[in-house]
Amino acid sequence: MSTDQAMRHDHLVQKVAHLYYVSGATQLAIASSENLSRATVSRLLTEAKQRGVVQIRIGPPVDRMPELETRVRETFGLDSVVISMDRPRSLYEKNNRLGYVAARYLETHLDGVFQLGVAASRTLSSVAKALSPARRTDLTVIDLLACPSRLDRSGDERIHVGEHIGQQLGADFIPVCANFLYRDPPARAKALEDPDVAYGLARGPHSDLALIGLGSMQRFDGTGTYSPVSARVLAELESAGAAAHLCGHFFDQDGHEVSSEVSEQLVGITLTNLLAIPRRLMVTAGPAKVAPLAAAIRGGFVNELVTDESTALAILVSRAGGLASGTSRSL
Repeated sequence: MSTDQAMRHDHLVQKVAHLYYVSGATQLAIASSENLSRATVSRLLTEAKQRGVVQIRIGPPVDRMPELETRVRETFGLDSVVISMDRPRSLYEKNNRLGYVAARYLETHLDGVFQLGVAASRTLSSVAKALSPARRTDLTVIDLLACPSRLDRSGDERIHVGEHIGQQLGADFIPVCANFLYRDPPARAKALEDPDVAYGLARGPHSDLALIGLGSMQRFDGTGTYSPVSARVLAELESAGAAAHLCGHFFDQDGHEVSSEVSEQLVGITLTNLLAIPRRLMVTAGPAKVAPLAAAIRGGFVNELVTDESTALAILVSRAGGLASGTSRSL
C-alpha cells in the first residue's frame, strides 16, 4: 500500500469510527453514505478498535448542559460551545474537571485537523493529562509559544504542554525551543535567528486548530511554568486599558490589542496570526476569567469554547448588563 493509499485508509477508518461511535449512525447507513459494503464497515470498526482509534474509557460523567450551550453559542456567535455542569471536584478525583471535559471534546473533534497548535498554559496542562492515548500518525502538534526543553524528561511534569499532548495523541511534535520572554533585545534577536525556532514560528499560523487558554489581569503565567510579568506591570497595563492577555499579548474589553513592552519581548505567535487559524478552541473558566472571556469573544480570538456552568451564566449576565447600560459594542 502506497503512502497516499495508507493515509486515505487511515482517514476512512477514523471517519467510519466517528460516524458510528460519535454521530450514532448505523453500520447500514454508513455503508450507504460511504459507498461501502456493510461487511467492510464492520471490518473497519474492528480495525479502529485494534489500532487504538476507538478506545473504551471509563471515567466520571461528562455532564453537559445542551440548552445552555445553545444559548451561549447563539448569543455570542460561536461555532461550538461545551459547558460542563458544575459538580463537586471530588467526583473527578485527580482529574481537573475542565481539563477532563475539554479532552473529551478535543478527542472527538480532530477530524480534518492535521496540525494542532498549542499555546502552553496551566489550564491546557490539565487537558494534556486527561487525554486518552491515541495513534494519530497523520497529526502534527506544534508549539505556538516558545518553551525551553527540559533536561529531566522522566515524567509528564518534566515536559511542556505541547509535547505532552503530542505524546498522548501519538502525533509528531514540533517544538519552539527558546525562552518565552527575553528582557535583553539582542538575546531575543539571536533566538529568533535560530533555524528551528524560526521554522516553528513560521509553521504555527498554518495550524488547522489552535488550543489556547486565557489570562486575566490578576496573573501572567507565561507558558504555565513561571510568572515573568510582575503584579506591578500588570496593574500598569490594566490602568492603560488592558482587560486580558492571550498568548502573551494584552487586549482591552473590546478585543483591541493594547501595546506593551511584553509583546516586544516574547517569542511566539502574534494575535494577528492567531486569527489566521480557522479553529480557535479556548479552554477557560472561573470568576476571574469572565471579563477576559467577554473581551476575547469581542476580539474574535475564540470560536470554539469549553467552559463551565458558572462561567457561562456569568458571561450571559455580563452581556445583559452591558446592553442595559449601553456600554457593550458587540456583546
